Amino acid sequence: MTDNDWRKQRMEQIRRLIKKADPDVVEEQKYKMPSNPDGIPVWYHDGMICTGETYKQHLRLTFSKANDLKEQGHSGIFNRHSAIVIEENDRIDEAAFTDLIKTAVKINAERKKTRK
Repeated sequence: MTDNDWRKQRMEQIRRLIKKADPDVVEEQKYKMPSNPDGIPVWYHDGMICTGETYKQHLRLTFSKANDLKEQGHSGIFNRHSAIVIEENDRIDEAAFTDLIKTAVKINAERKKTRK
């Protein structure tokens, strides 16, 4: 991807929003393979939050606890079963997205407490 590729620019926007929602989030590059040597970003805080996959025509943010997020009132933001698919001209509702990330972190923290 080039620097002016919409997918790269949009992924940078997503990174900023995730960091804004949770300044303590950790991003790692995972799932590196010959067809994708850079891998994909995976965000964590007390467990996995989501992955950010880049495809030719869209980005896909897959949430590990999508069902729990939907139960907590975030079903409207998902446009696939456990994911948000973003195409070039789609607009991100920044307030809804940062609230989604905050809720995902809260769910992870609650589950971490119950595991102890």
